[in-house]
Amino acid sequence: MHSLGRTLSPLFRMLLVATVPFAAATAQQSGLISRTTLDNGLEVVVAENPAVPLATVLVAVRNGAFTQDSDEAGLAHLYEHLLFHSFRRDPSAFGYEVSRLSGRYNGTTNHEVVTYFVVVPSKHVEGGIKLLGRLLEDAHFSSGDLKDERPVVLDELQRDESDPEGLLERQVDRALWGESWPRKDVGGDSVSLRGITPEQLQQTYARYYVPNNAALIVTGDVTPDRVLAAARHHFGEWKRGADPFAERPIPPVTPRAGSAAILLGKDVLDVTILVALQGPSVRTDPAATYAADALFEVFNDPGSPFQRRLVDAGPFQSVTGHYLTLDHTGPIELRGKTTPAHAQEGLLKLLDELDNLDLLDSVTDDDLAIAKKRREVTAALTVEHTAMVAPQLAFWWSSAGMDYYLTYDDRMNAQSLESLRQFARTYIVGRPRVIGVLAAPTVVDTLAAWLRGGARRTTP
Repeated sequence: MHSLGRTLSPLFRMLLVATVPFAAATAQQSGLISRTTLDNGLEVVVAENPAVPLATVLVAVRNGAFTQDSDEAGLAHLYEHLLFHSFRRDPSAFGYEVSRLSGRYNGTTNHEVVTYFVVVPSKHVEGGIKLLGRLLEDAHFSSGDLKDERPVVLDELQRDESDPEGLLERQVDRALWGESWPRKDVGGDSVSLRGITPEQLQQTYARYYVPNNAALIVTGDVTPDRVLAAARHHFGEWKRGADPFAERPIPPVTPRAGSAAILLGKDVLDVTILVALQGPSVRTDPAATYAADALFEVFNDPGSPFQRRLVDAGPFQSVTGHYLTLDHTGPIELRGKTTPAHAQEGLLKLLDELDNLDLLDSVTDDDLAIAKKRREVTAALTVEHTAMVAPQLAFWWSSAGMDYYLTYDDRMNAQSLESLRQFARTYIVGRPRVIGVLAAPTVVDTLAAWLRGGARRTTP
């Protein structure tokens, strides 16, 4: 029932790591989002949508990989599992209580947020709020809980690592973040997970699981007054804690000093090329985050000049790019699929595009206008998925804040070709990058020999 941020279902992945908060315009224009902060610091966010008689009740905590020291990789994810497991000291108790509400539940761990949520018929929204209040306010961990749940998390990691695409992404990420990798490693590894103790779990609860570091987000067929009354009743006694980041501040991400290449030989038919760079932080350079989203909206559009050069008339079967908005430095990733026969050509062409991205060759104001229209259509479609809006709101609440979310569309509409060029110059052109290639071993050997031979001196 639990998910890492990188291994969610396709719809959840779209909503949690999408570059665009799709529902912002509709919610803002309709006045459907309300926000209140309780006396204990808990922020209550309500997004009304009466289209379907369902409600999603979610608690978001600013925890996740970014709070982990070098010996704690995977701690936030393991904690998420154990919190459900330890409810009323009975591993099956939480699921039983949710079934009594005719609902379902899940939890997610991501880079900068951990979430716990239930989806119930809207008539049971107070029951859902009460249930999550009990889960969050009365956490107990034992060695037995840890013994039972640690193998479950390790099994998840083994499944992820058995997927060649996931293995490539993990190796590229590790190289991209260097010394900061533990604070980007959502899942952890077998060594770090086996070293986590019940005392560390209790410290995590005491430090981060306080109302002034959390939000209650309720979406669907509900009203703010109804939610707020239940929130005060079931969360009002949750005691405010110290600012977790005052005592234990998050160190800055270590900048990447140079480029690197990772060639992964596996029994696969296609060739995957992944190029990753360190992007902006929404806290220190918010303007660049809007420009990044706007640029990749254009880049990914099927009719864009990039797609015409790289896919329609180029060596790729598909190629996409995205930036993930994070407080503590988000990644930029470009991923392409090609054939073994076109692997070398594909790598050259993609790197050439990146080396000259600030030129925006053949990109016009019309391309920005088309991207805006597509964004509006996607916003309307996404709002229909009422159960999915809460995880999306949690993601933006944790990384950029609700004000960023609610003013997003106005900021995006103000983007120009010059702002896109400035982003490309600052974060992509000539910047250190990690190039990953997943292909059959014979293809990898050929590419390695080609790179060692200096066929392209600007590649690592």
